[in-house]
Amino acid sequence: MNMRTIRFFSLAILLGLLAGCQERESENPFLKEKGVYSGKPDETLNDDTREQLRRRMNIQRGGSI
Repeated sequence: MNMRTIRFFSLAILLGLLAGCQERESENPFLKEKGVYSGKPDETLNDDTREQLRRRMNIQRGGSI
């Protein structure tokens, strides 16, 4: 390999590494305290959705509707 090829690949690797460092990654929520979830709380399910999930679960385990 000549020096020009080495420079090209070195520059390509450097640009790839720099592209991986994005500012918006720092905006993502992360666990700050052990055992404490800091994200948005889950929405509660209504009765119709719960019934649909029960039926789907029953079908998956081999039961009937």
